[in-house]
Amino acid sequence: SDVLVLVLLFARVRDAAAHGHLTWPPSSRHGGNIHHGADCGAGQCYWFSNNVEVDSQTLPNSHRTMEPELEGGADVWRKSPWRSPGAAPVYGSGCGVAGGHPTEVYANGGTPPAGVAIGVDGKELPKAKLGPAKWTVGGVAEVAWAMAANHAGGYAYRLCRADGEVNEECFRAGHLEFAGNDSSVLYPNGTRVSIPRAVVATGTTPAGSQWARDGIPTCRTCARAYDMCGAPLAPVAGLDYGTSWNKQVNCFADCAGATSSKAEGACPGGASKLQFDPKFADQAHYDAYTGFGKSVWEWSVLDEVRVPAGLAPGAYLLSWRWDCEESTQVWQNCADVELVATDAEAEWHLASAEALARVPKPEKAAAAKFDPYKDATGDENFDCDKQVAYCEKVNYKASQFKCGKDEASTRAEVCAKFEKTSGAGYAKPALAAVASACFAVEVLGLEDPGWLRAFAVASAAVIATVFQPPSAFERIARPFLPRVPVYLRDKT
Repeated sequence: SDVLVLVLLFARVRDAAAHGHLTWPPSSRHGGNIHHGADCGAGQCYWFSNNVEVDSQTLPNSHRTMEPELEGGADVWRKSPWRSPGAAPVYGSGCGVAGGHPTEVYANGGTPPAGVAIGVDGKELPKAKLGPAKWTVGGVAEVAWAMAANHAGGYAYRLCRADGEVNEECFRAGHLEFAGNDSSVLYPNGTRVSIPRAVVATGTTPAGSQWARDGIPTCRTCARAYDMCGAPLAPVAGLDYGTSWNKQVNCFADCAGATSSKAEGACPGGASKLQFDPKFADQAHYDAYTGFGKSVWEWSVLDEVRVPAGLAPGAYLLSWRWDCEESTQVWQNCADVELVATDAEAEWHLASAEALARVPKPEKAAAAKFDPYKDATGDENFDCDKQVAYCEKVNYKASQFKCGKDEASTRAEVCAKFEKTSGAGYAKPALAAVASACFAVEVLGLEDPGWLRAFAVASAAVIATVFQPPSAFERIARPFLPRVPVYLRDKT
């Protein structure tokens, strides 16, 4: 039983990547589709600015989404973008960049979509085949986004003429106001569930611009994230998932429900276990529209925005910007919009059930031409553990690169085909850890969990270094590997 406890302790932490994207209008350049909700299998949620901060808080405390009562050094979220909506610097032209950085990959989800180079500007993506959405000047249009991982914070929508210089400054000048009083949870079949929308226009950039708080609260599983995870560490470039910084990223996510809300898709414990009270009118919504989002919600968050009457008809780009608070990240997607003079010309401006039914459901692309040595993840050589971590980020639903249906099939079908190493690198530490733990219990009689873990780790390092297990032992150990976090398997 002590050995099982040891294994489960190592199995607890999982990577907290995956993020958010635009799902309506259907003219998104990034591939978001209303029928797939938060599913990021096409890589649409990997366009953002990673590890960006604000200098100070200008947001009223009433609109904070993470530990809103904390102040000072114990407030680990104080430099997150949402603390000063719109002020955090971003990479690219306002449509996000692939992987979140111009040149560097990071283990906190900072990798580009498969087949896309790190740092590509989202503005350069091709237009959607459905053509632009057509919005009436002076009218109201509907927009929606989905979150593959709920990083809290808030969001806004902006317009910039497509035939001029497209950049963040242009989008800031075209900031849109929200219409109506509520948001809606929008399902692919057109079903809508009204939820409260909190809009803030104080302390925002540009001054007076409207931003909506992320109305889906995350869980509060830690009294203070500072006590559980420590003061924020400096980001570490590269895909080493075992760094203290990346472990802290996962720890922060766990404090927001990345682990506790994954199984049921919502925070256990109701309103008392949330980071803030969203003031749902229906108590059942507390069991449906909360959590970190790793269960892949099928729905999107829909809002109405006003199209300014003073804008000239023509081609525009719509920019969705999500300033996070649980992470130091800003997510952005763009969609093509044509402003027209009359309602009779409008198209894709409303997310009605009839309009949703006209949007083609994307098919999963064939992956026969996948070559992990050419995958743009920052790795020079194929690494099975990193491939598994990448597949996990998109919930094994990737359409542009090869993943199995789960970790076991990915290792069996993908790694066995492409991995050029002996394959013993991960089996040896796992086998050594189990063997040394058994030795500590059965021979040395160690019962204290602390001493047991210390002995297992220390002796496993020696065993794994000195002894090469035979293939039979590798086959025995292999089924247990999915219980061990990816980043620990080659780090013993």
